[in-house]
Amino acid sequence: MRLLPHPTDTRPTTPPRHPRHTTDHRPGPSPTGHICPRIRLTLHDGTERDYLLDGPSSCPRPQGPHATYEPRVHLAYVLARQGHDTRWLARFADLPLPAAERVTEAASRAGRT
Repeated sequence: MRLLPHPTDTRPTTPPRHPRHTTDHRPGPSPTGHICPRIRLTLHDGTERDYLLDGPSSCPRPQGPHATYEPRVHLAYVLARQGHDTRWLARFADLPLPAAERVTEAASRAGRT
């Protein structure tokens, strides 16, 4: 049996991933320097607040001040980045149509950067 040679170059083969920020307004960076992308929405409860677009695992301080993680908003953002229709997103993620439109706009901006 022939063994494969051990690679001497151990540098990563993929470039480092930099987070994309697609928000209308940006809060100050966290102590790690990361700015969690967020968007201001009004959902079914009628209260306007900032919602995180990234998941809690990709954001170092997801429960920071003035930021709410809502799985439906994150789901809609991921699916919008994949090209799904706004009306379908509103029905599938159970979001108001204006909120789904804002999430789709944020996803399209993220795709251009």
